[in-house]
Amino acid sequence: MKFFDDLEFVCSGESTGVSSAYREHYFDGYWGLQFVRRGKIFLKTGDSEPVSAQGPVCFFTAPGIAFSYGTPAGETRDHLFVCFRGERVERYKAGGLIPETAGPRFYPVPDEQAVLPVWKSLLQALRQGRKTSHAEAVLLLEKLLLATADASSGRSRTAGREKAAVLASRIANDPGLDWDLDKEARAAGVSCVHFRRLFREATGRAPWQYVIECRIRYATQLLLASDKLVKEVAGECGFASPFHFSREFKKIMKKSPERFRKSI
Repeated sequence: MKFFDDLEFVCSGESTGVSSAYREHYFDGYWGLQFVRRGKIFLKTGDSEPVSAQGPVCFFTAPGIAFSYGTPAGETRDHLFVCFRGERVERYKAGGLIPETAGPRFYPVPDEQAVLPVWKSLLQALRQGRKTSHAEAVLLLEKLLLATADASSGRSRTAGREKAAVLASRIANDPGLDWDLDKEARAAGVSCVHFRRLFREATGRAPWQYVIECRIRYATQLLLASDKLVKEVAGECGFASPFHFSREFKKIMKKSPERFRKSI
């Protein structure tokens, strides 16, 4: 079963009625899928603000980041986990089965009764020494990752479109700012590629196309309502040079800024 040798399981387990907490815990080169069946759980990474949730929920742990998580004092949780590493993890990340970077985020588990038998089978496979046990465990892990991604995709997509719509409104209100769209995507908690897709769904435009169109719309207002020079309008609208401004203006308005001003 060498096909499955590109994934190694580091550790796994199940705890019932546990109250332990981990503070600034580092995972040495491996990822983890954590499943809280019952009870409350708090989670934070690095200097982030802690977030909390009520089970059933999942969350990911990842190498290179300090994780703190546990149950509030006086309460307990039922917790299952599996940790893994290897080349296959990169394919999981590329395919959207695990996040590009793990942070303080919980993933919903809407149908606990459907995923619990998969968890039980996975943990059992990891305890067995049969020749096919490792391959079975890899396939069961992938089934859990698919279920996690599927359950969160609808909610995260709606939330992502809402964040994209909010960003579009901010851009329209102040198009001349030096917008860093990759930074905005990271702030929204999604990859740059995915955020561009969500932005297009929310606005009908690619992000930079939308920025340019908002800047040109603002420029038409300045050209009509003021005596500012074209180079001044270009700077106020966020363009690096009058040449770039004139080129983009002509693409959209079908005439140069100067001709546009004279034609009105």
